[in-house]
Amino acid sequence: MIVSNYTKLFSIEFLHDFYRDGADAFRDNKLREEILQDISIQADEASLKTMNGYRIKYKVQKNKLICFVQTIASIDATSGSPKVNVVNKPLVTFDENTTLTFKIFINSARFINNSNLRRFDTKDKILKFGNDSGNKRDALLSLSQKIPSYKTSDTYKTGMLVTNPGNLSFEAIKDSDPAHPQNTTKIQFWSHITDFVQYANQADLVNDTSGEKCLGLIQISFKKNLTNDFSLLKKSSTASQNNLILGKEYFIHFKTNAAN
Repeated sequence: MIVSNYTKLFSIEFLHDFYRDGADAFRDNKLREEILQDISIQADEASLKTMNGYRIKYKVQKNKLICFVQTIASIDATSGSPKVNVVNKPLVTFDENTTLTFKIFINSARFINNSNLRRFDTKDKILKFGNDSGNKRDALLSLSQKIPSYKTSDTYKTGMLVTNPGNLSFEAIKDSDPAHPQNTTKIQFWSHITDFVQYANQADLVNDTSGEKCLGLIQISFKKNLTNDFSLLKKSSTASQNNLILGKEYFIHFKTNAAN
């Protein structure tokens, strides 16, 4: 008898303040659609080959991307009644230098029109998220970079996010630059937003050197020593504990635009 068992390797939850879950979430008397109808997530060609070799499958469910991996499983018939024994480790050993890449595509302008990202200067740039961010608060694992601190030497475009010395978060509602710096006390330039929410922000922008032609990339590393417990598998000198699947739950949170 052949035994095949799959378990969750990791999940990524996509959040956006414009989209809300629940049967009572209405806008203009219509139920809001899930965020993953307005954007789509697709593994690139190299990652699909890797996942096939490592027995990894993924699916999109509501606002989540979920990856499953085949685990070690066997049948024990010594007691007379067959019993399936499952070890919570990947059937195929991962190379720690491997990275899975998923592309984010926009299906509807509604996503950008209701996002602070629409005001960013994204020419020749792309959003990049990953489990190497180390951006953990309590038990929440954000694939986005931390919101950067305000600096008088930086140029700020409408929609960009910063934190002040008191660790309060703000969104730029008007452009400013080093020639005319406007700190976060200037309410005509900054709008206070919910604190401690790790939104996607300008720190996630990187140069699009490969011409990806998509909104962003998500890169999931297989390294077992990632900062702040972001790793997919447990690293241990004890053989029984090494490579245990940790079932990490990551998230990416997009923000609505404060300025019209």
